[in-house]
Amino acid sequence: MATWLEHFRQNRARRAGRKADKKEEAGFLQQWFLLCGPDADPAAPPSPESLMPLYPPADRFWADPFLWEEQGCYYIFFEDFPYATWRGLISVIEVDAQGRAIGPAAPVIEEPYHLSYPFLFRHDGQLYMVPEKTEVKRVDLYRCVEFPHRWEIDRTLINDLKMADSTLFEHEGRWWLFGSAKTGRTRINESLFAFHADSPLSTDWTPHPGNPLVRSLANGRCAGTITSDGRGGWLRPSQDCVRRYGHGLNINRILTLTPTAYREETVWHRSGPEVNPEWRAMHHVDRKHGLVVMDAQRLIPRPPAGEPA
Repeated sequence: MATWLEHFRQNRARRAGRKADKKEEAGFLQQWFLLCGPDADPAAPPSPESLMPLYPPADRFWADPFLWEEQGCYYIFFEDFPYATWRGLISVIEVDAQGRAIGPAAPVIEEPYHLSYPFLFRHDGQLYMVPEKTEVKRVDLYRCVEFPHRWEIDRTLINDLKMADSTLFEHEGRWWLFGSAKTGRTRINESLFAFHADSPLSTDWTPHPGNPLVRSLANGRCAGTITSDGRGGWLRPSQDCVRRYGHGLNINRILTLTPTAYREETVWHRSGPEVNPEWRAMHHVDRKHGLVVMDAQRLIPRPPAGEPA
């Protein structure tokens, strides 16, 4: 948990960053894009410089990617954000075993409000998705009825909470739901909240008494699937939002996780510009099925007035 002095320094750095960004972004649009490729060593930190970029059309950005393998084929589900609507939807694109796109992206879930972060998991043979929908203050569970294009709302897991980036995993017989929430003076971009239940389908999640477990712009907000460290522990990706939103990515090793205690330590950090000077940010990672997928942000020219983005 950041001290008050660390909060002060982080907020001062964030304000300075926003001022600089306003000048840098004049005449440009922020465009997130995907990175994908083989995962040569799942036990090692990710290597974004080795991944192949998957660029969206100029009228949108793609972010928050999650991998899924079905019948020997590989798919990436992601936030698809058209600038014209300024509202995200969930789309999917098929890739080969090297992470190269096979065909165009296609929408799979669209609502009259913003969607992002399509976290995927399978339980008792059924595939589910938990997309972010902070705009309506709900954590909803979607059930796949026809892979990969048809999904239906199954139930609401948590209601009346503005929580982003919901991420589920099972640990020592309990299911855990991690996310980043806005409550009181705690902001989404700086927080980690945890809830636990006896099933991922539960509608009765118990909040951790230590919430927020992390409150820091440097490493609070969730950033992808929580994975095994190969030694019985867990690795939690998180965002570094000090310089700007999603500026960098952390990997944190969870040292303690019980219904009453939590500890983690950061074991890896990279910012977008450290990987590539043209990348302004990098804020997500998912590793499974022998592939790794990430995202990064660049600037693209804003179209002239009167022309669509």
